Amino acid sequence: MDRRRRVTFESSSSSESDSESDFSSASSSKTSPTPLVENSATDTEPLKVGKHKRKSSGNDKTKSSKRQRSQKQDNEEPSYPEHTQDPGEIHLSEVQQIVITSIHATDLTLGLRRIPAGFHVVVKTDGAEYQTSNKSVNVDQAVVEWDERILLPREPCSKVRVSVYASFELGPMLCHGELLRTFEISVRELLDRSEKSHPIIFQPKQEEVVSACTSLYMPVVQQLSDQNDAGLICPISTSTFRDMNGLALRTDAGHRLLARYRRTQNGRDLDQSIDHFERASDLCPMDHPYRPAALFNLATAKFVSCQADGRYLDLDIPISLFQDALDLRLTDHQDRSITQFHLAIALLARFAKRRFQTDVDTAKELLSEVVDVCHANSHVHRAALIAIETCALHPAGSINENDPGQERPAASTLPLSPNQLVDRARQCLQRDEPGALDEVISLHYDALRYYTAGHAYHGGLLGNLAAMLQIRFERRGNVKDLNEAIALQTQVLALHPVGHTDRSASLNNLATQLSFRFRHRGNDEDLHQAIGLYREALDLHPVGHTNRSLSLNNLASQLSICFGCRGSDEDLNEAIALQREALSLRPVGHPDRSQSLNNLANQLSIRFDHRGNIEDLDKAIAFQREALALLPVGHPDRSKLLQGLANRFSSRFDHQGNVEDLDQAIASQREALALLPVGHTDRSGSLNNLANGLSSRFNHRGNVEDLDGAIALHREALALHLVGHTDRSGSLNNLANRLSSRFDYRGNVEDLDEAIALQRQALALHPVGHRYRSGSLNNLANQLSSRFDHRGDNKDLDEAIALHREALALRPVGHTDRPESLNNLAIQLSSRFDHRGKDEDLDESIALHREALALRPLGHTDRPGSLNNLAIRLSSCFEHRGKVGDLDEAIALHREALALCPVGHKDRSASLNSLANRLSSRFDHRGKDEDLDEAVVLQREMLALLPVGHTDRSKSLTNLANRFSSRFYRRGNVEDLDQAIASQREALALLPVGHTDRSGSLNNLANLLSCFDHRRKDEDLDEAIALHREALALHLVGHTDRSASLNNLASGLSSRFGHRGKDEDLDEAIALHREALALRPVGHTNRSQSLHNLANQLSTRFECRRNAEDLNESRENLRSALTLLTYHHPHQLLVHESLAMVYLSSHRSGLHGTGSGENTDSLNAAMHHLEAAANVVSAGLLSRLRSSLKWVRVASEHSHGTQLEAYATSMQLLDAYMSVTASVSSRHNAMKEFPNTLAVDAASCALRSGDVCRAVELLEQGRTIIWTQMARLRTPLDSLETRGDHAVTLMKRFRHLSSLLDKPLASHSESTPKVDVEAEETWHRRLVEDWNGAVEEIQKIEGFSRFLLPPLFSYLQDAARDGPVIVLIASRSSCDAIIIPHDQPPTSIQLSTNLQKLDELVLAFQEAVDKDADLNGKQRALMEALRELWKVVVCPVVETLNEFVPLRSRIWWCPTSVFNFLPLHAAGEYRARGKSLSQQYTSSYTPSLTALIKARESHDRPPSVPFVAIGQNHPAGALSILEAVEPELELVRRLLPPPPTVSFSKITSVDATQSRALRALRDNTWFHLACHGTQRFNEPFQSAFLMRDQPLSLLDIAHMDLSRHQFAFLSACETAVGDLNTPDEVIHLAAGLQFAGVKSVVGTLWKVNDSTVQRVVEAFYKNLCGDGKMNSKRAARALHRAVQSLASDKDIPLAQRIVFVHIGI
Repeated sequence: MDRRRRVTFESSSSSESDSESDFSSASSSKTSPTPLVENSATDTEPLKVGKHKRKSSGNDKTKSSKRQRSQKQDNEEPSYPEHTQDPGEIHLSEVQQIVITSIHATDLTLGLRRIPAGFHVVVKTDGAEYQTSNKSVNVDQAVVEWDERILLPREPCSKVRVSVYASFELGPMLCHGELLRTFEISVRELLDRSEKSHPIIFQPKQEEVVSACTSLYMPVVQQLSDQNDAGLICPISTSTFRDMNGLALRTDAGHRLLARYRRTQNGRDLDQSIDHFERASDLCPMDHPYRPAALFNLATAKFVSCQADGRYLDLDIPISLFQDALDLRLTDHQDRSITQFHLAIALLARFAKRRFQTDVDTAKELLSEVVDVCHANSHVHRAALIAIETCALHPAGSINENDPGQERPAASTLPLSPNQLVDRARQCLQRDEPGALDEVISLHYDALRYYTAGHAYHGGLLGNLAAMLQIRFERRGNVKDLNEAIALQTQVLALHPVGHTDRSASLNNLATQLSFRFRHRGNDEDLHQAIGLYREALDLHPVGHTNRSLSLNNLASQLSICFGCRGSDEDLNEAIALQREALSLRPVGHPDRSQSLNNLANQLSIRFDHRGNIEDLDKAIAFQREALALLPVGHPDRSKLLQGLANRFSSRFDHQGNVEDLDQAIASQREALALLPVGHTDRSGSLNNLANGLSSRFNHRGNVEDLDGAIALHREALALHLVGHTDRSGSLNNLANRLSSRFDYRGNVEDLDEAIALQRQALALHPVGHRYRSGSLNNLANQLSSRFDHRGDNKDLDEAIALHREALALRPVGHTDRPESLNNLAIQLSSRFDHRGKDEDLDESIALHREALALRPLGHTDRPGSLNNLAIRLSSCFEHRGKVGDLDEAIALHREALALCPVGHKDRSASLNSLANRLSSRFDHRGKDEDLDEAVVLQREMLALLPVGHTDRSKSLTNLANRFSSRFYRRGNVEDLDQAIASQREALALLPVGHTDRSGSLNNLANLLSCFDHRRKDEDLDEAIALHREALALHLVGHTDRSASLNNLASGLSSRFGHRGKDEDLDEAIALHREALALRPVGHTNRSQSLHNLANQLSTRFECRRNAEDLNESRENLRSALTLLTYHHPHQLLVHESLAMVYLSSHRSGLHGTGSGENTDSLNAAMHHLEAAANVVSAGLLSRLRSSLKWVRVASEHSHGTQLEAYATSMQLLDAYMSVTASVSSRHNAMKEFPNTLAVDAASCALRSGDVCRAVELLEQGRTIIWTQMARLRTPLDSLETRGDHAVTLMKRFRHLSSLLDKPLASHSESTPKVDVEAEETWHRRLVEDWNGAVEEIQKIEGFSRFLLPPLFSYLQDAARDGPVIVLIASRSSCDAIIIPHDQPPTSIQLSTNLQKLDELVLAFQEAVDKDADLNGKQRALMEALRELWKVVVCPVVETLNEFVPLRSRIWWCPTSVFNFLPLHAAGEYRARGKSLSQQYTSSYTPSLTALIKARESHDRPPSVPFVAIGQNHPAGALSILEAVEPELELVRRLLPPPPTVSFSKITSVDATQSRALRALRDNTWFHLACHGTQRFNEPFQSAFLMRDQPLSLLDIAHMDLSRHQFAFLSACETAVGDLNTPDEVIHLAAGLQFAGVKSVVGTLWKVNDSTVQRVVEAFYKNLCGDGKMNSKRAARALHRAVQSLASDKDIPLAQRIVFVHIGI
């Protein structure tokens, strides 16, 4: 017959409940509620999409895993508090002896899995080992005492190792036995605990709910050596027997491994235990005193192995070993009784399998003797009594309740007939009576002994017995029953060889059993074997065979299971094709057509779940409607089809959000329930399904009546599953989940406590070995986790983790559900990390998620979920550690998950949301607008997938509103704010009064309306507060989210106070924050946040009322908040900043006290906290940079001594922030976000403090950051070659990484996938990390400590080797000039101007340059501007230079800020006999001192100077031809010395393309460029020389290595003018060439005309090389003379005579 789908309950597995949709494959009916959004200060957290719930008619399973689980050692340390000791209380110097007088241990037998013979304690100290006597323990004995004295060392710091053991022989003892507890403690601690009567308390071991030995108390006394020494234990002496040490070690190892096997069921532990016991036995010859113990231990392990593997034929071995041990333990031996008991148990086990009557008789005799000899309260006496009672109730049984044959009666004379057995079996199946089922199974065994192999009935009996064993397995969960059933079915198949008429039936039966075992154990071999058997059965049913449709269905079902395991589309498609063929064989009118329709519908529904194609789901619904129409009212299967149809409607509702589907699903469930009246066997399942539908509708509409109705239905279902019912655990779980949901809604903790109690009952029904135990462990763990979230009790979270670990241990490598368990454990570890901040928890969580992902390769149906889960954890890791690579990887994972959810996929909307959230996080960290814009686009697409009426539309609207809000705060566009408010209003309208998510939506809208500053509407503030009040009213006292609502309302009132100044608002806000804090006691995760919020409001009130108590309380709250944050917590930054503001308030108000014993200077304390904020590494570079800038601002405002340190920190962070930005252009854009005067302000500060050298250093550190970062990658390291192999390796690594970073990133078109662009950016950031690591290693080498660090003045002064350098500084505080000579201290001059006047002067030059000359040929406005420049800037410098610099010398200008845009070289009085700079000195420019120093570095020069002239008279896009280009290049050629002095080449016209020009620049160290030049002020790195095909840009030049190049003449317009927005980056063509390595460059400040160029070029080259020599150092004087030669030419305007400048050496 066809496999019929059972009405199933909620899965016993549950998965992650993340703050956004989590694609975990673990199926759980529990959906996490939308988290309440809570504000801290003014920040608004997004309300995120809840977990997308997946419906299925069966239990969804997750896939297999490949990770080997690590084992925890048994010697766990105790948990006990430390006690400080008053030195005056103990005077050990006067004490001759310290003695442990006794030892008291409690609960020694708690949780033990073996019957111990006794217990003892071992104490090790100072090389001596003491062992107490071995004490037996009675059943009712809670405390064991050893009144034996042990001598301890006299030194207080001496360590004592204490170990508690359970032994399995009373004497003589072969070894220590099973280790229960071990720990180390000092003598001082023992004395302290003894005096205070403090016992040592132990927590349960990891993976155990309870553990033996819960506490240990050891009284200790101090005495003189002549006091009573009676009872002192002597140290253990070394045995003289040569193999004794190895024997003890082997035996102890065997006990340890056997104990671990009993906990973990890891077969490898058991095998190793047997191996150790065998080796120990080999070390004991026949006459050895320890041989009985060695035999007994080996027998015990062998017996356990027989039970574990079902190898009952091997029971002879442990029985023989037990018998040998008993023979050596005579009547008076202390361990004879325990040996007799174990031998009796082994005999009963063998009798259960083989029916040797002598076994049971001997066992009874042995047990009777044990009862007669042993004390009535001993453990062995009690166990023997139980065994005897069990034998009396079930004469054929054994006491092992897990043994499949435990309750078989002895063989009767004649068995029942096969027909009688069938009747008894049917009766047994109609009722769940364990005894009746056991009896039927035993009767089948009797019959098989009578109808032996070869009898006609033998095969049928084997098959029937296999079926009954499977039933017992389903009811009790003992896998040995299932294994034996498969073994029997295998025998049946062997009786039906190929060609036998019953072979197909045998194939089907064996395949069914194997498939069943696969679902229990998850072994792929079982599934593959089952599929193979079903394929063979199908081959035996060719087209036309009556049973072909049945075989098609069976094979399809297995392929569908295989798809669920491997995620292979081929399996699912084949299953559907087989079901279609089966349906075609059952045409209209066929009695089984409805069944085939239903089966095909189920497969299509599965494919819909996988691919999200709505057509599959629509067809599934159509097929199930047709199937239902074939089953009229009254048909026994109609209710089941109604259930299936309801599930399909529910799935479509989840996908499309059409509430009509959900209502139809519930209507179908109600009809199905009506067909199952009270007393019907399927009523409980129908109650459960209807309850699930109502719960789903509650989640959508928030009508609590639906939830209450669901709970009532689950309670009725539970009442139908009394204690002992096989489905009771499922009902307990379902009711627990619904109660948990109601707790989430109402916050009534009684619901949660009841849910936990129900889950504990469910777990108790699934003991160790039960196939559903892992699911129950998981469910209980989830409820405990919820209670932890509510109460913050660490015990709940720790127990949840322990339960998840046990569940994972039950799903070993290869188990289908292992990924789910990996995921669940990972989530709880992440939660514990969030609470306690232990890095190990976070790292293990990520490792577990990575393992789960590895088990879901490409093509696996659940891979998107694993990608999503790992991404969420990596995002948490980023928030904790600030490592941007984690966030980038998280985004890459989300992109991969989205790619696996194409348009139409049911999970696409959730995947869009996850990616949008991560992009939003990255925007918050880096401030990259592209991330925020993409997040908005993704949220819009998500919203489009959720039309009006969809259940998740309100959440999508909320998320989109959050993105709009973020963009509004970024750009200040009120339209974004309006859209955010509109979206949030629509979201709220979809959540009517009573809806579970209404409070969160109220809060979100209120937050947006609180943006009063931007909309200036008083009614917005009032509405916001009203909304917050409504939200608070929904969270009554006791509700889990009340503290968050209190906080939000307080924030709204605080905002209104800020605008209206009403004291009542502020007072109420503080009162609300106090109430919120009271709801977050010590240990609560969010207590730090509440302390911070309350402190901020108290600080605000202090500013208004000047009540010192408010400020003091604010400070103490912030201090407390800080102590609650872990070292790596990023929120430390915010708390430090708030503390700084509090101390500033104290300073400004005159309240300088900072607390007793602390620095009383409040201002210093404020600076300390601002500095600390800037150094919170986990907060990320951007946040730290902003904090450091705040430090700069406050320190400057108060002229504090940390100003310079603040500036240096800010510049260092700015440099680091820029370095992780991938492209040069993006670095320039990022620079615009920060103050462009940072470096000059720092220098001015240093000058005010009188430190001129430091001013120069700060300028060099904070200017030309982009060029400096590029130059670092070309740093020569030849001197490292002599520092050893390690240094050479570092040098090679540095060069390799530098070469990779120096390569320009590929330019991407708009069509390039985002994932590719981000992958390249991530690669770049990782390269930067590796490069930084290499630099740090080089700095450790002697002589390289300052490698690539900001240069010191002693290095920078070398820039003045050939003449002084004048650094000009323009800041808001002052304008200064620093003259740097080569061999004297620098001199500073304060200039009689300011920044505003200089700005005006720059504007005057820009306007004057373009003005035509008057009738006299003079440009008067330009002359006036040059006079002003001379007067306020250049003249004071020249006057100082005249004191020590000879006239006609060369000088270099290094301008900063606005000075970059002034023609300093042309300044003068411009009157008859007036002074000018050019009359006295030859001027050159340099963008930085380092650039000038590097330009002077010498390189080998070729004998013939390679000189190229590049000209382009008609570039791409030009409308006219530059007629003067060709003549200019010809003029240059004529003026240059002939070969061999100069090797001249020329590129012009069509040959002057970008690529040819680049190649020519690379191959020639001297070049002259004549073409159009363009300066792109908005994108200065795109400034370019225009070539025939495309521009030769500054970015192209910047990536070239021109370090051997000597000279460049740039005959183009605007080649030496930079960007006004970032003046100190000096981004222009001429500077770019010098930074690229060209030593000497001539460029232009503005546009230049052809006639001027012709005159200047001719004069320049005549002065440069007229004598036949080529030297780039002559370029400055050559240009100086060329310009002077034009002075008398009245036809050349002044602006054209001064347009050319020289840069470099």
